Amino acid sequence: LFRSGQSLMVNGHRDRCWVTWPLLLISGGVSLGAVLPKNENLVGPWKLASNVIGYIYFLAWSASFYPQIFLNFTRRTTRGLSVDFCALNVLGYVCYSTYTASFYWNESIQRDYKLRMSGSGDGDGDGVIIQSNDVAFAAHALMASLLTLTQIGCYDSFRTRPPSKRVQAFLIFSVVFCLLFITVTGDVLGLLFVLGAIKVSITVSKYIPQVLLNYQRKSTVGWNVQNVLLDLTGGILSFVQLYGDCANMKNWGGFKGNFAKVMISLITIGFDIIFLIQHYVMYPES
Repeated sequence: LFRSGQSLMVNGHRDRCWVTWPLLLISGGVSLGAVLPKNENLVGPWKLASNVIGYIYFLAWSASFYPQIFLNFTRRTTRGLSVDFCALNVLGYVCYSTYTASFYWNESIQRDYKLRMSGSGDGDGDGVIIQSNDVAFAAHALMASLLTLTQIGCYDSFRTRPPSKRVQAFLIFSVVFCLLFITVTGDVLGLLFVLGAIKVSITVSKYIPQVLLNYQRKSTVGWNVQNVLLDLTGGILSFVQLYGDCANMKNWGGFKGNFAKVMISLITIGFDIIFLIQHYVMYPES
């Protein structure tokens, strides 16, 4: 009877979560989207809708970090969480934060991009479509990734759980390459595209260790499925926002200009589907 009561309480809590989380995301996204700066290049109802969708994706992707952080805190261990995944996450969001903030705030970068696109004959010189929620997400994700990496050092120690040598080599190579690139070429705009490419490559490579770890352990224990569901929601809405913005502005070059956002969204959706299959189909006992 006691176990049955516990089961009912847990199932009831889960049922409430399925209702509460979407309501919180929607209400939060509507509130933030209504009061925070909107893209003045957008017209009609989509101007508000884009901001609302953008901040729902910001909340979903931002919230996706916290179930894992809370799980690590309650278990007092990060066993089951890939160290490589966390290390790559930090580098990726350093690159993405620099990429989004530069295109959003730096007018010189914006002008250089328009001139380069119009001069190449590839488009009419429209700017990169970076929204305020893109910048907010990248900055928050960097802080949350650093916190998760810090938990590994606090609970398990990097001495016993260091990043793999391949990941360490990739981190060093990325930093050295960026420094050499800007020193030799002096091309700041080109460096931003390099940073975007690094983030996209990391988005692919950071998920692979966790997929392999789940497969090797035949379990998803230690890997919180709630962050996958939130991650998937964010990925879908991120793509929807950019697609809608391009259609509203009749600027389909925005897909190429913000290739990092496009690829991150699509890659995230693909890997989250793999994680859900692992959790609910391949290893449901875990």
